[in-house]
Amino acid sequence: MKCPGCGAEIPEVSRFCLSCGRSIPPPKEVPSPENDDPDPSGFSMVLIGLSFMVFFFAIVPVIFQLWIGAGLMIGAGIVMVVVAVMMIKSNKKEIAKKHEEALVRVKCQYCGSLNVQDAERCDSCGATL
Repeated sequence: MKCPGCGAEIPEVSRFCLSCGRSIPPPKEVPSPENDDPDPSGFSMVLIGLSFMVFFFAIVPVIFQLWIGAGLMIGAGIVMVVVAVMMIKSNKKEIAKKHEEALVRVKCQYCGSLNVQDAERCDSCGATL
């Protein structure tokens, strides 16, 4: 994008020209990064809920004295709980890393917007951080 005042090349998301300082109207639509689910253990929580439901309904075969059916349902519930716990443990490090990345931001001294820690230039105004 070019500055309407001096013709200097400026970043698309700049709020002012870095050469002449002229105010630039904000763009109509600023692209926002897609945000993944920060907590991938949602499926494991569903598994835990289903396992407790299976434990509860294991009473039905017990009422009709179908011990094999009750044993199979309880076994399936235990397997679901074990799988869910293993999923939570394996995702624990990934979750901590995503939370840490989300918290570390650098504030631009010119426009005040927050940028990622490794950025060399501000995403909003293009100034050197």
